[in-house]
Amino acid sequence: MSNVNAVANANNIDYTVRAGTGGATPAGNGADFSQALADAMQEEVTRMGVLAGSGYSGGYSGGSYAGMPGDFMMSQTQGIEQMIMTAAASGETSDAQIALFMLCMMMQGDQDGDFSVVMQMMATMLTQIQGDTDALRTTVMTSDYDPFVLDEVDRNVFNTRLPDGRGVGQVTLPAEIWRPATPAFTSDTESRSPELYRAVIDQFRVETAERYTPFRDGFTYCNIFLWDVTRAMGAEIPHYTNPSTGEPMYYPDIRGARSMGAIATDEWLKTHGPDYGWIQVDAETAQRYANEGRPAVTTAGSLGHVQIVCPSRDGGFDPIRGVTIAQAGRIVSNYTHLSSIYSTNGQQNVSYFVHD
Repeated sequence: MSNVNAVANANNIDYTVRAGTGGATPAGNGADFSQALADAMQEEVTRMGVLAGSGYSGGYSGGSYAGMPGDFMMSQTQGIEQMIMTAAASGETSDAQIALFMLCMMMQGDQDGDFSVVMQMMATMLTQIQGDTDALRTTVMTSDYDPFVLDEVDRNVFNTRLPDGRGVGQVTLPAEIWRPATPAFTSDTESRSPELYRAVIDQFRVETAERYTPFRDGFTYCNIFLWDVTRAMGAEIPHYTNPSTGEPMYYPDIRGARSMGAIATDEWLKTHGPDYGWIQVDAETAQRYANEGRPAVTTAGSLGHVQIVCPSRDGGFDPIRGVTIAQAGRIVSNYTHLSSIYSTNGQQNVSYFVHD
């Protein structure tokens, strides 16, 4: 990786992070893949006229293919093809991994670019590589590139097709958190009840589903569980929004979207929530809504956590233990009280929102 890092560092690109823990292994028989990649990266940086440093680790900040020579895409395709062929000859999937990360990096820098030819070529060439392509896919898909980039690569390079359980009573819970879950049980303003609310929550199997397993790639997924449940309730708190307007954006049309974490979700609910039916209330009101089968959630401001308020088993509200909740996060729980998650001081940071 020394040659790759030398070029990356010279252009202010943190490529080591993008390469993942697997690293790059120079191909055998005298073929130095690292040197070939370094040369190709230098050529791309020169061609694109990119001055990196966007604050997004490993991504271009202002790259655009607009105005590039007509043969740019062809030379780009040939360069990546050479890398993949080197990987095929050596049997080193780590080389293919680096080539895929390079593709992701270029797509990150120009989300309006047409990379279809490159992706089709990569899909064909990957079939010639000896190695665990499932592991390769997992490595790429758990990187922190933009969800739009990962989704494009997953569907067009790895040919992944998400099962559709709609209409057949099946729940689909993709491990890839940028993709929405497909619920079997849903609710809307015309069909609210505590029993249906409970069924909506239970179907996501928050305590056991891989989708919400904490720290599987260094993160927790309270915001994803919130997204899944509210979407199934017909009161979606979006995972994707327009970064300029806060308007919800919906998969798969997420080009240029902002992916909201817990803190951003708190801000969105307070700023834009009323426009989409979410109003801020007190804890007792939130519990009453949930007990009636109407959506209710909590946020915790700068603490960075969100939860689903769920119907209480006794149909009441306990002011000492707080609302009853289901949550993903460091702790995953299908049913507990707020006081089991937050200290007394922590509860003072909690806000409550409800939706009809």
